[in-house]
Amino acid sequence: GNQWDLVAGALEGQGCERIPFDEKQRNDYFLKWTEVRGDIDFTRFSDKSQLVNHIPNAGVVTSKLNLIKTLRDRQRVLRKEAKQAPPGGQLPMKDYFPESFTLTLGSDKIALLNACQAALRGDEGERDSAWIIKPAASNCGRGIVVTRDHGMVLRDYLCWRQGPKMPAGAE
Repeated sequence: GNQWDLVAGALEGQGCERIPFDEKQRNDYFLKWTEVRGDIDFTRFSDKSQLVNHIPNAGVVTSKLNLIKTLRDRQRVLRKEAKQAPPGGQLPMKDYFPESFTLTLGSDKIALLNACQAALRGDEGERDSAWIIKPAASNCGRGIVVTRDHGMVLRDYLCWRQGPKMPAGAE
């Protein structure tokens, strides 16, 4: 879980009263701290007098994969709008969010392959790049790898194998 007991202890220490787990439908609270967003009835929630630790539709920014999708969708909209607006004023995604690749997308695999190959060639700006690899099915930091080993990224995550070297003159 998300260590709710630490939060509960701190809040109870401040005089707050815990709603029993079997009464999670109650709506007479000032602050509701819950592990799952589904325990909050947002149709009955009063944003003027109540606080909750979740927001509706938060999933579009709270997982890296969804955040990447949301930002890319936003970039597409901004590019479309930019064609109809005066130049300037658009901040490219690469200026505020690290380059990210979703390995379930063929286009992202190709982009990652190109970036790794550029790093292995020693291209300016790519040579010293580090990679943060986060498995999609893990959370709480499990399975995260930080590496500068571009060959390992190619080999282990793109299953890329360099073919056998051709003998000189055998083309």
